[in-house]
Amino acid sequence: MIQIQERKRQKFVTKINSLRKPVTNADALVAQIRDGILAGAMRSGDFLGSERDISENFNVSRNTAREALRSLAAMGAVEIKVGVKGGATIAEGDVNAIGETLAIQHCLSEIPEDGVLEIQSVLEGLAAERAAEYATKEDIEKLEMLLKEASELIDDTVAFSNSSLKFHTAIAEAAHSQALHMQLNSLRYVIWPPHNTIPQPEVAENVIRSHRTLLDLIKDRNGAGAHEFMRDHIEHIRNQHRKIREKGYLEDAICC
Repeated sequence: MIQIQERKRQKFVTKINSLRKPVTNADALVAQIRDGILAGAMRSGDFLGSERDISENFNVSRNTAREALRSLAAMGAVEIKVGVKGGATIAEGDVNAIGETLAIQHCLSEIPEDGVLEIQSVLEGLAAERAAEYATKEDIEKLEMLLKEASELIDDTVAFSNSSLKFHTAIAEAAHSQALHMQLNSLRYVIWPPHNTIPQPEVAENVIRSHRTLLDLIKDRNGAGAHEFMRDHIEHIRNQHRKIREKGYLEDAICC
């Protein structure tokens, strides 16, 4: 019986191994450098060296080093400079690049818009709460300026929508949380159309009133109130997006 079970186990292991994607030397080198970054052993600005240096230090061919560096550069993990003093360096963090990468994965994974809006509601609520606690004088002045800008763009739907996006982004920045900013930056590519024509003048006025209330809560340092209001604001947008999908048009919506 034991021998039969062992043969079955070996057969199963063989089958699993046959299904695994072959790992090349370049894949292994990418994994090694990636793991070094994740473990904190490699940090932004650390110089890895030229292709020749890397091939010698990691005991791989120069072609393998070149292939691995291309993959790492595509991931945003390294920066490569050519020339006599060129070589690969562990890259600086880039919130915008990370946001674009996450947004692409959102779209390729076909995550429903409603699910993305639900996550946005949670994150923006937290951002508003933190903004009420951490916003500086300069943050408040920027939000006031954006609100004034929006009021002058009511008749230009695309410009108004872009201004509203900047207002929401400024709240995320006022939260002074890079992690929050990065996550919200990825969602905006998914749910904020670049040429949004939804906010007609009457809708735009509702948006401005909502943003004014939100800004006043932040200025009053009312974190709980700002959190709740932002969640309600995004939830209303979520409901209106459902109407768009179900009916093909929008009625009396507050939609940024």
